[in-house]
Amino acid sequence: MIERYSRPEMKSIWSEDSKYASWAEVEKAHLATLVEMGDAPNDVINVFDKAFNSKTPADYLAREQETGHDVIAFVSEVGDSMGDKGHFLHKGLTSSDVLDTSLSLRTRKSLEIITNILQKLRENLAQRAFEHTQTVCIGRTHGIHAEPMSFAQVLASHYAEFQRAHTEILNAQKTMSYGKLSGAVGTYSQMTAEFELSVLTKLKLQPEAVATQVIPRDRFVSVASAILAATNAVDRFATNMRHWARTELGEVLEPFGKKQKGSSAMPHKKNPILAENLCGLARTIRGFAGMLSENVALWHERDISHSSVERMALPDLFITADFMLSRCASLIEGMQIRPEAMQATLWKSGGLWASQSVLTALVTSGMNRTEAYELVQGIALAISAKVATNQVEPKQFLNDLLQNKKVKETVGADKLSQLFDTDRYLKSLPVTFKRVFGITPEEFKRKSSEAIHNKIPALQKIIKVTIELLPDVLDTEAKTIANDMRLSGNEVIDMRQQKCFFIRMPGNTNPENMHKYASEVLYNPVIEQFTVEVIQ
Repeated sequence: MIERYSRPEMKSIWSEDSKYASWAEVEKAHLATLVEMGDAPNDVINVFDKAFNSKTPADYLAREQETGHDVIAFVSEVGDSMGDKGHFLHKGLTSSDVLDTSLSLRTRKSLEIITNILQKLRENLAQRAFEHTQTVCIGRTHGIHAEPMSFAQVLASHYAEFQRAHTEILNAQKTMSYGKLSGAVGTYSQMTAEFELSVLTKLKLQPEAVATQVIPRDRFVSVASAILAATNAVDRFATNMRHWARTELGEVLEPFGKKQKGSSAMPHKKNPILAENLCGLARTIRGFAGMLSENVALWHERDISHSSVERMALPDLFITADFMLSRCASLIEGMQIRPEAMQATLWKSGGLWASQSVLTALVTSGMNRTEAYELVQGIALAISAKVATNQVEPKQFLNDLLQNKKVKETVGADKLSQLFDTDRYLKSLPVTFKRVFGITPEEFKRKSSEAIHNKIPALQKIIKVTIELLPDVLDTEAKTIANDMRLSGNEVIDMRQQKCFFIRMPGNTNPENMHKYASEVLYNPVIEQFTVEVIQ
């Protein structure tokens, strides 16, 4: 990826240094397991660390010129520097054991960065939504004025999409928490499944259920799909930003620096370049996702056709997504929302947005629906023809309806006037906000002194702790444990016959701290095992 669209943290994960460091991480976990099982001397880890730290990517690349194989070059360089202990390195492994397991580590780490940026983006979007609950704008379908709505509802719609994408990213992290050290075709011919499990546990990975020589590539397609969901959400938001910024609207503008220039030729221009850039970058993400989907159907237990694709697509996929989401978060934070421009746009059509309400009022009052529709349409289209030339008064539609004797007699002047009150279009907003954010605007106001992520339930991290009890535990004892957890303030969500249940623990701590908490607080001799994961 070109420097222009690269941010340091994500870029470093996909650097050559990081690649070799991740290989070393897998090889070191492998050596540690050999030591634990008494198959290698205790000092082999220190010897390996010293040998690896003495090498640079240039050394591996130089050796690769001789071997024509990157992993062999790495193992040869480090192994030779380990002296008489070099033969323990890579013992029983095939190249893909190291390559794929380390790729899982880097992919998962990249997804964690994406998750953190999405959290910030959602915080910014939620903040702007709650700022504009009373800001009325015109809703559009097919680009044409439809009915009024709160601009906060528009932002809530975007928030809900980013929330879904965030959940997909979290699921993708779980999807990539797998490795494999099962050998050439996944048959454990050189080591055992128990050995693999010990190595992968050190890396906080799980064994692939059925590996060939590689981790199945549908996992990477799931990752690409999750990132695509997030970048599609960016694309939709940026597309709307471009529309709102048009000269004839000017409803929402991008931040514009004091010394910024919009055009080399026209000094008046303030182009929506950030949003346009995001729309363009979204197209590249779709390309990378398509490339990775081609890698699923490898020959038999594997071929190498996926390798060249992943060398290009994975780094660029993550680096581009990282840049896009970060830029979008900043754009949301700094965008200039202009309620006065929205009001001007709202009334530019003379109030035609009330046509459905007028139609409903006529029908409710007893008029035949077809007759009512044609009557309202006739009045409305005459006004609509003049809107583009600014020949329409703000309440032209109401005035023309009042001039129609049949409409006035059927509905009444007072009732007609009430139909043009925009406040009635905001009545459902508390329901929408409760669904999307878990809190209404009124409830939000009462928490004015709290930080945004503490106010809004939808921004709070939810930790799921799954607890499995020993098979011989009685149902009554299992229920007692569940009740004890409830009394401790934990929400026990599910209790199954196989004595496995999970609890939700809201909070902004990390899974590592939660795992410590679970170990210390939830400890019980009848608990066989428990897992800790972030589900929101």
